[in-house]
Amino acid sequence: MTTDSNTAVATVDVLLGPDQLNDLITDQFPDYAACRVTGVDGRTLTMAVDGDRLRTRPGGTVSGPEQAGLCDLAAFLLINARLGPTLMALTSSLQISFLNRPRPGALRVHARTAKFGRRLCVVLAELLDADDVLVASATLTYAIPPARPETA
Repeated sequence: MTTDSNTAVATVDVLLGPDQLNDLITDQFPDYAACRVTGVDGRTLTMAVDGDRLRTRPGGTVSGPEQAGLCDLAAFLLINARLGPTLMALTSSLQISFLNRPRPGALRVHARTAKFGRRLCVVLAELLDADDVLVASATLTYAIPPARPETA
């Protein structure tokens, strides 16, 4: 497996497209039924979110844990798109900055790989509201499980 960088321009194939990733959400993440992958290309993923179905804090703001969960889900799905089903890819670090108050409604998450190695993957995720205002920005590091040896 090769390593990505921001300056790399090589094409990266995906093993799971939007339909398969949406099936993964349905099967493995029923709490995130409000989320749908709308595009993926191996380096980036776009996910639409029905923010009216998310948990809110008093005052009608989408909760911080919910925002972090959306960024985490997008990163997980991007890694799975590239590797194929890898359910044991685990978040090892998540740093998020809450920048603006997100109200319920249409939201979008854009995720892109900053570094894709054999054991660790770093993903940058942005959460935007219906007016394309950046409401949160996150950096996530995922631990990739070692590949199992093929058995004959």
